[in-house]
Amino acid sequence: MRFCVLGPLLAEADDGTTLVLGRPSQRTTLAALLLHPVQPPPRSLLIDALWGDHPPADAETALRVRMRDVRRALGGHDRLVTHNSGYQLIVAPGEFDVASFRSLAAQGRAALDDGDPAGAVGLLERACSLWRDPPLADVPDTPRMQTIASTLLEQRREVREWLIDARLRLGQHHEVLAQVRELIAADPMPEHPHVQLMLALYRCGQKSAALAAYTRLRGLTAREFGQDPGPEAQALLGQILADSPDLMFRSALLT
Repeated sequence: MRFCVLGPLLAEADDGTTLVLGRPSQRTTLAALLLHPVQPPPRSLLIDALWGDHPPADAETALRVRMRDVRRALGGHDRLVTHNSGYQLIVAPGEFDVASFRSLAAQGRAALDDGDPAGAVGLLERACSLWRDPPLADVPDTPRMQTIASTLLEQRREVREWLIDARLRLGQHHEVLAQVRELIAADPMPEHPHVQLMLALYRCGQKSAALAAYTRLRGLTAREFGQDPGPEAQALLGQILADSPDLMFRSALLT
């Protein structure tokens, strides 16, 4: 089978047939089970994920009805197991897009740390390709589901930063400009993309634009935090002002 939540929820049988999850309650219940795959999530956690601060009067009975409904949607696939403490969906390796994304991301990060940027690019691109945007797109919101979706988006942002780091190590500074600007536009608060933009601009021969990128970052950190940018950005600024040869391609600046 295959289960996907990095976009609209999708469940497929082994033969590729899409399983019908027409009701929002089915999608929310399946998503809650998928996102707690290792340990049987206790009933209280599932109730919180499904109904948040507004559980039904008889939440235990309502939960049993939800699980029966999911079993029916899964057809003859005996994947939903009842435990004393709760319920667990059995998911094999390679069947769940979130698990695959995190595995590829970890492998890509390890390749980057081991000095293999080309290998890192391949792995991190595969991780990003699993996304169909946005996560849990057609699953009704509860506070817990909103938190999970936010965590997934933050993990993707981090992987995109790693991918840009790997490409910069390969000398692809022209190619990453649009990508790093997109990251900053989506969320200007993380500092590292601003540093990546500064380095890419400088390597593209745009020193003035690189310095302007630092000025914008300094205005942002002053406004939001009442302080100058962090050590990474300040160190890069000093190197740019000095036209340090260490900034050119094959630099080990971004590690």
